[in-house]
Formats: sequence, structure tokens, C-alpha cells
Amino acid sequence: MPDELATNGRKSGDEALAELRDILVGPEREKIRQLQQRLDDRAGRAEEISRTLPEAIRLQSARGQKLRLALQPILEDSIRVSVQRNPEILSEALFPLISETVRKAVAAALQTMLQTLNQTLEQSVSARSFRWRWEAVRTGKSFGEIVLLRSLLYKVEQVFLIHRKSGLLLAHCEAESAVVKDADLVSGMLTAIQDFVHDSFGGKQGQDLETLRVGEHTLWIQYGPQAILAAVVRGTPPMTLKNVLQPALERICAERGAELTEFNGDVTPFQSIQKYLKACLVGQASKTKRGQSALLWLVPSALVLAVAFWLFVSIREAREWNRYVQALSREPGIVLTSAEKRGGEYFIAGLRDPLAQDPAKLLASAGLPPGKVKFAWQAYFSLQEPFGALRELDAAKKSVESRKVHFRPDRADISLEELDAVEGSAAEINALLERARRTGKPVRIEIVGHTDDSGPESRNTELSQERAKETLATLSAAGVPRERLSTRGAGTAEPVSQGTAERDRAFNRSVSFRVLPAEQ
Repeated sequence: MPDELATNGRKSGDEALAELRDILVGPEREKIRQLQQRLDDRAGRAEEISRTLPEAIRLQSARGQKLRLALQPILEDSIRVSVQRNPEILSEALFPLISETVRKAVAAALQTMLQTLNQTLEQSVSARSFRWRWEAVRTGKSFGEIVLLRSLLYKVEQVFLIHRKSGLLLAHCEAESAVVKDADLVSGMLTAIQDFVHDSFGGKQGQDLETLRVGEHTLWIQYGPQAILAAVVRGTPPMTLKNVLQPALERICAERGAELTEFNGDVTPFQSIQKYLKACLVGQASKTKRGQSALLWLVPSALVLAVAFWLFVSIREAREWNRYVQALSREPGIVLTSAEKRGGEYFIAGLRDPLAQDPAKLLASAGLPPGKVKFAWQAYFSLQEPFGALRELDAAKKSVESRKVHFRPDRADISLEELDAVEGSAAEINALLERARRTGKPVRIEIVGHTDDSGPESRNTELSQERAKETLATLSAAGVPRERLSTRGAGTAEPVSQGTAERDRAFNRSVSFRVLPAEQ
């Protein structure tokens, strides 16, 4: 009966305590449960963030540029990927603005040129001028426009499609009567001329070479994001020729945009765009042909020779540079991060293992002057062979050279206490010789005997030699190949420890080891 009362009493106490706990912390526990429920509800949290995110962005934008700087790389990368996937999005968005602006600019320039030409030619009186005036009246065009159309006689003889980044020829098309040279050579010369113009005149982004005239030929160049269209024109073409070249280049870039972006040297995908290149072989024939004096060729010929010589030197240097970069990238322990030409100098940056070949020594074999190449290396430890084995060999060398065998005063025999040290040295020397053999860099061990500064020098030299020979005999007995060992007595000339205290003298009564290449 007492036990039952006690039990009932405890139950009553527990129930009272539970009721008291609910009264004191019950509301807080309910709030905590609600908070946990809100945290677990991902859809609810997303809804709450969507309501506060616009206001948070507005407040952060007003306080500074941290948000813009954080979002800028993400937005730029998203736009780049979107344009790469579908270039028509950007072109369709910008077309109304750019097309209208370009059309107005071209119309204004042509109008000014035609007015000037009209004022100049209206005073001329000839049978041809009367025919042109009648055509102007009949067609409703101005006299200057008719003169421009009838006097600009030309013919597009060749068209080149060149990869903009690498400078390699993608496709080529020529007229039947054209004198065709090596298309790849022409492409390489064009790339070299563009580099020369940029290096010499400091062209900014978007400022590229557009025309190049040699004699009666003119090279017209149109630029796309990934390709260049170059047309070789004989005669004097009208500005409207751009309206033929630029659309052809745009159609090629739209049709072969992915192949241009991922171009790796294979020109097979660009064989199908010959129809666009052939459409650029336009021209206007001349009814009469006048002879030209040979003197008119002197200046262009001299210019061609000068340009050809410069191109020869530039192309040869470019090839030597490319060979050097390729050879350097194949060197173990060297990782190139950049290799470029700025002005008249070359710059190379990357990672280089301290044990790797010196890149400056490879310049002579590549034919490049050392003063034109600047290096910027960051040290790193390569995991390639044989650098791991070489580091193990270097560590073994340091370990052997750090060992010493100590002797008693005026004694050359090895004490029992030092025998363990000699046996340990023998084991390390054998391990070093084996690593050296595997790496192809054989070594030998020079045993150098030392003495303290007590006694005459003649005795010290003799004693140091005896200590070295005694150590050699002990190492040989412990299994070290005798042909890999040599001795030398240094006396007091090469003290192990500088000083005159007894502790320093004890250090100098010893034998040390030097690891030398086997051929020395």
C-alpha cells in the first residue's frame, strides 16, 4: 500500500511538471516548430524570397556596385553562350538600329561624292559625256552617278576565306582568267601584313586593314567575328562591291558558325560554301584598253619587293618562334600558360620545375636572339618522370653528405660506438648508388678525413688520410662497392666546425662524405 501511494505521488508530480513546462515554454516550442516548418518548406521560402528579392536588389544597387560586379560575369557568360547557340537573337535585335545607321552614313557619303563629281564633270563636253547625260535623263539618275557607274571598271579575280584567329586558309575561289598563286602563301602573307600594320601603327580593337593596293590589283578585306573574306580585284571597283562581299561573309558565318568556332585545322566542312565565294566573282568589263608605260611599274615593283622581303623575314621568324614554342611545350617539367608577341618582343609565361631544362638555352637551337624573348616563370614541382626520381636522388645525396664518423684524439681506428654510424652510412650509400643507377646519373663517394688543430700539420694530414682509409675499409666490408669510393686527407684545411672550443675540435676529428658525379 505504501508503494502504491509513492507511485501515484510520482505520477502526479510528473504530470504537474509537464503541465508547468507546457505553461512556461509551450509558446516558444510552438514558434520553433513553426519556424522549422517554414525552413523545410522550400516552395514557401522561394515564394517569400520572390517577394523581397526585387526590393533587396534595388536597395543594394543604390548602396554601391558590389551586386553589379558579382552578377556581371554571370550575365556576360550567359549572353555569350546564348549568342553562340543562336546568333540570330542578337543580330535580329540590333539589325533595325545598325542597318538604319549604316544606310544613312553610306547614303550621306555617296551623296557628297556624287555632288562633287557632278560639279566637276558637268563642264566636260564630249560624245561620251552626251551619251551619259542622255542616260541620266532617261533613267532619272544624276549625271555624277552615271559617270561613277560607267568609269569604275573592275573584275574580282580571286576570293579567299581565312580563319580569323589562326590565319589559316579555309576556302579559295578564282576566276577562269585569273593568274593563281599559292593560296596558302597568299593567306599567310595577308596575316603577316595585318600583324605588321597592328604592330607598326598600334591599331585598336576593331581597326583593321581594309584595303591594300599593289599596281592594278586591290585587296578588299571584310571582317566577321570568326572569319575574313579577302577579294583580289583588278581595276577600280565601286564601293557597292562591299554589298556583295559582306552578305556572303555573313551567310558563311551563319551557316558554318559552329565549325568556325571549333576549327582545328580541318577545312573539309568549308567545301560546301564555294557557291558563296563564286557569287563574289563579279566585275564590269571595259570596252577599250589603253597601254601603260613601263615606268608606272617601277614604284609598285619596288614596293612589292620590299613587302616580299619583309614578309620573308617575318614568316621565317614566325616559323622559328612556332617551332620553339612547340619544342618548349614538349619539354618535361614545363607548362606554358601564354606565348605571344607584343611589338618587337616575344613573351612566354608558365610553370617550370627547378629541375627542368633551362628554356633560354633552347633559344640558340631555334635561331631566335635571346634578347627578344622575355620569360616569366612560376616554380612548381612536376609529377612527371624523371623529376620524382631526381628529387629522391637529391634527398639521398643530402642525407649521405650529412653523415659523419667521429674519432678519438690522435687515433685513426673506429671505435665501437661509431661502428653503428658507419654501418648506417653504408646502407644509405648503397641506396644512393642504386637510385643513381636507375636515373642514369652514376655517382661516386669521396671520403674526406679531418683533424683538429692540435699537433703539427704534417701529422694532421697523415692522420686525416689514415682516418679516410679506415672508413673506406669499413664501408667496403659492409657491402659498399670499393670502386665507388675514394679517399682524401684534408687535415685542418677543411674544418667541419669553425671554432677552437673542445666541442668544435671533437667535430673536426671526423670523416665526412662528398657525393660527386662518377665521371669526375
